[in-house]
Amino acid sequence: MRYFLLWFLSLMFAMMSLSLPKPARSQSNYPSQYPDNSDNHSRTPSSGGFNPLILLNLINSLSRSGNNDQQQVDLSPDIAEIRGQIGRLYFLLARQYAAQNQLPQACNALEKGYSAELEAYLLKRMRSPKPDSDDCYASEVQRISQLTGSPTALIYVTTSKGGLELIGVPPSRPSRPAGIFSRTRIGAKSLQEKIGLPIAQTNQSNGIPFRKVAYNVTTEEVDRVIIDFRNNLRDTSSNDFLPQSQQLYDWVVRPMEPELEKAQVKTLVFVMNGNLRVVPPAAFHDGKRYLVEKYAVTTIPSWQLTEPNHPDRALTPQILAMGLSESVEGWSPLPATKVEVETISSQVLIGKTFMNSAFTKDNLRSQISSQNFGIIHLATHAKFVKNSPQESFIQLWGDRLQMNQISKMNLVTDLLTLSACETAVGQNLGLAGLAVDSGAKSVLASLWTVSDAGTAPLMIRFYRGLPTAPSKAIALQEAQLAFLRGEVTIKNNQIIGVKGFPNIPFLIDTRGVDLKHPFFWSSFTLVGNWL
Repeated sequence: MRYFLLWFLSLMFAMMSLSLPKPARSQSNYPSQYPDNSDNHSRTPSSGGFNPLILLNLINSLSRSGNNDQQQVDLSPDIAEIRGQIGRLYFLLARQYAAQNQLPQACNALEKGYSAELEAYLLKRMRSPKPDSDDCYASEVQRISQLTGSPTALIYVTTSKGGLELIGVPPSRPSRPAGIFSRTRIGAKSLQEKIGLPIAQTNQSNGIPFRKVAYNVTTEEVDRVIIDFRNNLRDTSSNDFLPQSQQLYDWVVRPMEPELEKAQVKTLVFVMNGNLRVVPPAAFHDGKRYLVEKYAVTTIPSWQLTEPNHPDRALTPQILAMGLSESVEGWSPLPATKVEVETISSQVLIGKTFMNSAFTKDNLRSQISSQNFGIIHLATHAKFVKNSPQESFIQLWGDRLQMNQISKMNLVTDLLTLSACETAVGQNLGLAGLAVDSGAKSVLASLWTVSDAGTAPLMIRFYRGLPTAPSKAIALQEAQLAFLRGEVTIKNNQIIGVKGFPNIPFLIDTRGVDLKHPFFWSSFTLVGNWL
């Protein structure tokens, strides 16, 4: 039965590649390259699309053969493969719904696709904590905008052979001063029913989801730009990364700017696929400014797998800070981690410190079992292998904590920080999987091989602002801006300019470290609950 379903699935994919709508291509300007919903709202299955019911029937057939148990259980490789195929079908289904202007259904399909994709990667069935939404989570976006005082937009970005597609969910436009929002709203579905208009013809600044699509921007083209962007960022003596940074901005952000400006958005929450997960949107450039200069930025694996709840910051969070400064198992030493860990745990926040030989799996397990820490900070090496969570790990003293062991450690905390130097955390699904499977509500980790000397000041500045910031995303934005604007610097063997903090002795080799360069300030990304 399994082989028949997989054969049938491959046939369906081939049929759908011939049946998907093929709009006219345009590369000249944004209005034609990124048409609004109104350009597509009349498109139906009979006009060239593929009937979503056929996809749903196939998904249901595969689900019955793929262990549709809602419990959080481990999956066999065969079942995980089927979950991966189901994920692909959900992404196709989402594009069909979006092309027919059924954006809430498209968002729900994307959510299920991301969940199935992570299940295939982690070999584990995820329990979805949230039901489907009838407004692309616009009500939740509005709630969070009110809670933080930072108008927030949820943005789905997906690439495929069919093009790059954006679904944006802005907050309601405030009728009062920024930060004070009305507590009432009309959902997309009820508004549509009330006035009899397609979503695209309503005021898009009133919390109504909108769609943009560029049919000529394929996954392969996006991946080429991402590779060049990451490679050029490594040269901290040049700005060779700017052409790619501006291209990514043009693809992912610029088409949405009118709606974001109408809603006075200040925080962007991205749900992205593929290699877009391994680039920092904060470093996208509009030709004049970086994205971080206009928005706080965060990413989530999916909305249904994230719990955006605001922690009580009335009290300074307790931190468990552990790290390696000495060389172990062939890894290079990380001398700056000693300053980082000891400063954060004793001067910036309150907590416990375990360095080098005390940084063991047993100590980590005993500490988290005996005390609830709001933050777990691990300053060490880590490796996240693109398609293998079994080979991904966090380096401890004389031992490794493998990714498939992390969930068993029960790292229940508001924030898990992997201040991991000389690593490439986040390859493909690695970082998203960690955010979902670790027990932590959010994860802060590096996207590429980072600088030991450059990481310590960023972490100290981030934690310094965290207790008073409206959200973790805004605390990270403030730290990044402090680097970009030259407020935090390293001079005369001291870290200078941390807000309201004395100069910090820093007897570390900092040659070639220019903290204004995005290699240093954009290297860490926040995944999960950004509040």
